[in-house]
Amino acid sequence: MQSKLASMLTILSVAFTAIASAVILVGWAAAVFLAVLSALALIASAWAGSPRADVNDGIVAPYLLSIPLLLVLETIRYMSGWVAYLEATHKSLFAARFAIIDANWFVVFVVFPATLMLLGGHFLSKRQPIGHYMAWWTGLYVIAEGLLEFATDSLGGRPFHLYTIPGGLAALSLLLTGLVSCRRLLSDKAAALAREPDTMTTRQLNLWSTFFIALVAIYAVALLRQAGPLPVIVIVGSMLGGLMGWRLTTAKRPADPAWAAPLFLMLLALFYIHVGEEALTDFNHAIASISGTPWGDYEFTLLIGLAGPVVWFFAAWSLWRRQPLGNFIFWFLIVGMILGEPTHLLLFPIVAMQKFGIGYEYFSGMYTALFPMIPAIMALAMIIGEHRRYGRASLS
Repeated sequence: MQSKLASMLTILSVAFTAIASAVILVGWAAAVFLAVLSALALIASAWAGSPRADVNDGIVAPYLLSIPLLLVLETIRYMSGWVAYLEATHKSLFAARFAIIDANWFVVFVVFPATLMLLGGHFLSKRQPIGHYMAWWTGLYVIAEGLLEFATDSLGGRPFHLYTIPGGLAALSLLLTGLVSCRRLLSDKAAALAREPDTMTTRQLNLWSTFFIALVAIYAVALLRQAGPLPVIVIVGSMLGGLMGWRLTTAKRPADPAWAAPLFLMLLALFYIHVGEEALTDFNHAIASISGTPWGDYEFTLLIGLAGPVVWFFAAWSLWRRQPLGNFIFWFLIVGMILGEPTHLLLFPIVAMQKFGIGYEYFSGMYTALFPMIPAIMALAMIIGEHRRYGRASLS
């Protein structure tokens, strides 16, 4: 169990570093918001204390649900021209050196908070003190984001557009989820947890498999139209490999969320940092240069940075609830991290060498590509070990 002193020192170190970075790189408004939010979360967590283990587990579900809901809201904002709106009307809130462009907005206002929330979910699902603080931080953050959306639509001068109603619904859902999380943090009653589901029948297994294949096909077509065959081969190949792994193991007995959820959340956090590096270093243009298929910034950010992660992050909630979708996405990302991420070092730069006659050079995403492999390999070993133990127990 993580000590409270170590947790407090970690929280203060990260908070002060983030606030100082926000002042220098982003602007005073972001720094003040982060400072107020962090202070309120610290006061609330100190006042309420650590919940009991059973109460803590009941907080995890709404906490995990708030992460994909945040991504849904950010996706709607992005599609409605949010970045251009900030540039046109709120430039004074940002530092002069901070360029309000898609990549910077995505990394600072989407990747950074979502990654913190994923890491917080990792600690919360392990019942550690830093997770209790992050539960307060996340609850207050998503409430603030929901209120910001309502305030912007009503007072910010944005004209009525197609995305106002979807944005309002997403903001309301996010606001309610944050309130539920805070209420459970203050309660001493344990929320009901998902029971282990009954063994899946062959018919159910085939129906779920058909549904997952349909999702793979839709994603493959969208990605093929945007980026060409090269990334499709890597990503869709990982999805099909994940489908096979799921059918052979966790389709029969879902992974135990006590160990699976923390590992999956760590994997997602490291992978989203990797996506942030790709956004900052123009991964879509790098792929376009070796594939010959143009891949626009808007399409990359929307599909890879926002819409795709909505499904990945929702899968964390589904995995905690012992559902098939979460277990399939878990398998897909395990395969993708182990087989797909090394392509940043072993495939893409070598294709560039052959095409452009250059040496082995940096390719977008290379620096952070291998880190998500660590929890993926650990998860693979845990799944196989758990499946074997279950198989031996069923035979005895």
